[in-house]
Amino acid sequence: GYGARPAECLAMIRENNVQTVQGNHDALIADSSLRLDFNIYSLAAVEHNRQLLTEDDLLWLGDLPTTLSPDKEALFVHGAPDDRDRYLIYLDDLQEAAASLLEADGPGVCFFGHTHHPVVFDGHGFIPIRQKKVFLEKTLRMLFNPGSVGQPRDNEPRASFLWWVRQEGSLNLERVEYDNLAARHDILQAGLPRILGDRLLEGR
Repeated sequence: GYGARPAECLAMIRENNVQTVQGNHDALIADSSLRLDFNIYSLAAVEHNRQLLTEDDLLWLGDLPTTLSPDKEALFVHGAPDDRDRYLIYLDDLQEAAASLLEADGPGVCFFGHTHHPVVFDGHGFIPIRQKKVFLEKTLRMLFNPGSVGQPRDNEPRASFLWWVRQEGSLNLERVEYDNLAARHDILQAGLPRILGDRLLEGR
């Protein structure tokens, strides 16, 4: 959505057959007629990235599902479980989503994104992400946001992600260094707004 190399990112995902959910940037890049709430910097990146993708790439993005659920215990979404474009930020929103999923499908985990902020929510309240490793509560529907690999916004510039060890019911939160100076350079060279490059150095 914001970087200068969308074709390379899509090629890596598609060549490795990575299961993927559609985000709001994916949707708007694939269909310019959509009316989504984007700021001027986001719209500039969307227009730039659309021009660098093939027609096949655009069709692939447009056909992505908004949810993935391998079984009732696991759900993957971009925004909220019922709305790709809704932010899950506040306690009330997270509690409502967790309760609704628990009632519909029972205990398990829901992975979401959209905010670019890592979040660990146990169904009732927030769990400090500094714990690094969190075990799922088998009677609750827990929600996890891995943060962002490409544009973290929690004032920590390292790439943010998590991996799930399903056999032991644990989630492991990770932060890794990457060459954000090179990513910033590519963004500036592409003529994209400077803020999209500068923010990578600060994680905002």
